[in-house]
Amino acid sequence: MKKTISLLALLILFSCGKENVIPTDFTFNYNIHSSLPSEWESEFYTIMNNLDDKIKILPKDYSYEMDIYAWNSTADKPYKDQIGDDGGAMISGNRRAINGKYMVLEIPASEFDNDQMHRYSVIAHEYFHVYQMSLSKTFYDHDIELKWMSEGGATTIESMYIQQYYNYNYFKWDINDVNIAVVNTPSIYETYAASSDKDRNYSSSVFMLLALSKELQKLNYSEEEAFKMIFKDFWLPNPTDGNWKSNFEDIFSITVPDFYQSLSNYDLNADGTIDSTDLNSVLPSETILLQDIFTN
Repeated sequence: MKKTISLLALLILFSCGKENVIPTDFTFNYNIHSSLPSEWESEFYTIMNNLDDKIKILPKDYSYEMDIYAWNSTADKPYKDQIGDDGGAMISGNRRAINGKYMVLEIPASEFDNDQMHRYSVIAHEYFHVYQMSLSKTFYDHDIELKWMSEGGATTIESMYIQQYYNYNYFKWDINDVNIAVVNTPSIYETYAASSDKDRNYSSSVFMLLALSKELQKLNYSEEEAFKMIFKDFWLPNPTDGNWKSNFEDIFSITVPDFYQSLSNYDLNADGTIDSTDLNSVLPSETILLQDIFTN
């Protein structure tokens, strides 16, 4: 089944005698497989509309349209002809894809069987990666990894979405497995390879991002302003693997070494878990709204 989030309005610009077609709205093309329950499909459209309303993705000449392929894991690679063997949840791509990229949402059957919130939150997570790409060409081009900011940001957004629309604290119940490495060796969370076994559900990356928000609030930024700086302002100058640390200092007025050192103020247990009282110290307000972050 294929649907479109909005009609593609086109703005025709003429430059140097050549015709360039630039869309005025970012468009998602929906490919929802019949293996998914109708309840999930209905909720999917609601979530996408809510996100489009609260976190608007602006089209760029390098990214203005994307196909989404969604199916239940019980189905046998129903979109293999379009996306090959891709599975799980990700932004992937090939030469045949629109703008070279597409979104994959393979929803595990166990999440339906166990009524897990992740079957919905993952939609917001991957949507936010597309938003990050729309802000930063270097992020789109994979010229910056910085996992704790990219994955920590997307996972924080999915948690905020679930908190706002389902009255469920995803942070406390699903993103609470913080590893002691965030204090001892926080720099490992800059890359996937160095931290893959110490970042279950991206809990540690989220902890670092939330701690950054708290550090910014200590500088007298409001909570909404702090998150806007993290989710949006940091990405706008197109940071790269080579210059992100100077960009970090320019945007936040905090050096990376000083921020990493500040994480030692949070006491984690020797077994790598985090006390609930310490986790509470970095959690965002339960009343914070996405629209208050992205419209300020």
